[in-house]
Formats: sequence, C-alpha cells, structure tokens
Amino acid sequence: MKLYKVTNGFIGYGEVKVFVVATNEERAIELARDKFKEECDRRPNVYNKRYYKNLQAECICDDVNKEWASEVQDE
Repeated sequence: MKLYKVTNGFIGYGEVKVFVVATNEERAIELARDKFKEECDRRPNVYNKRYYKNLQAECICDDVNKEWASEVQDE
C-alpha cells in the first residue's frame, strides 16, 4: 500500500487535499473523489463539479508498512 496526497487545485487556508492509502494512483483518486464529492454535497452553494473532477495524486510514501516521516512543511 502507498500513501498519496490528492489535490483538486483549490486553495483554502492552504492547499485543499485528501490523504489516501491505496494500492495505486487510480484507486487513490477514486477514494479521494468520494471525499471531495461529500464536501461538495454539504456545500452546494459554494462548490460545483470542478471541486472533484480535476484531481491530481502524488505518491508520498511507497510502502506504508515501513517507518516514514515527511519533510517539514509550511502550508
């Protein structure tokens, strides 16, 4: 399993993102899309389909069965 950061191009207080553990990038996007859709459904006057259509996944960790730590981030 791998850890992915999935983003939608929106900026709130920082980059809008969902962290997902999945077997591959496609599955990570599927799982994240569901979360972005839930948020969109909760706030339909604020978000539209663009909120969950153009998702980008970045693999953060190739093997979540091993110890791992991210770099320091300031977002």
